Amino acid sequence: MSITIAKRKRQSPDDARATAVAAARDLLRDEGMGGVTLKAVAARIGRTHANLLHHFGSVAGLHQALAEDISLTVSRSIRAAIGKRRRGEASARDVVNTMFDAFHAERAGELIGWIALTRQRQALEPLITTIRSIVEDFRESGDQRPMDRVTLGLVLLAIGDSLVGEEVAEATGLARIAVRDDAVGLIKGIVGE
Repeated sequence: MSITIAKRKRQSPDDARATAVAAARDLLRDEGMGGVTLKAVAARIGRTHANLLHHFGSVAGLHQALAEDISLTVSRSIRAAIGKRRRGEASARDVVNTMFDAFHAERAGELIGWIALTRQRQALEPLITTIRSIVEDFRESGDQRPMDRVTLGLVLLAIGDSLVGEEVAEATGLARIAVRDDAVGLIKGIVGE
């Protein structure tokens, strides 16, 4: 009787990192940031803890890669909404809804909060880069309005809403959607209609 050992399919380093980040996204969605550990990701993808250390260096490296991946997804959604707004195909409310929905769907508030609270500030760099690029995108189009102030307010509101929006809305007795109304009011208050 012979024993056959199943071989794992060898992945390129980029594919291995992408697989691990996808598993981390699933864990974030299913279990929250507390569940996004090297051990949990390794178990989910059938790799070893050491293998993930090789690719990310530490759990902070994994969190930064996760932040990069989520920042790209959120950025694409927001840029598409802004493009539609510029073409007259969307309202300010559509942009706000897209931003809040993207932050909520990607659990961005929890990710950002966890990174900040665990003092992994370098892992916030992808988010900071995304925000800078959105502001620069407005400036490149010749828009002279203070879109940096609009972006600051919208991002902070979207982070808070994605993190504790349901609970705070319930505590105030308001519908959760009220903060989106306020976000549109912020835009109009800073840059007008």
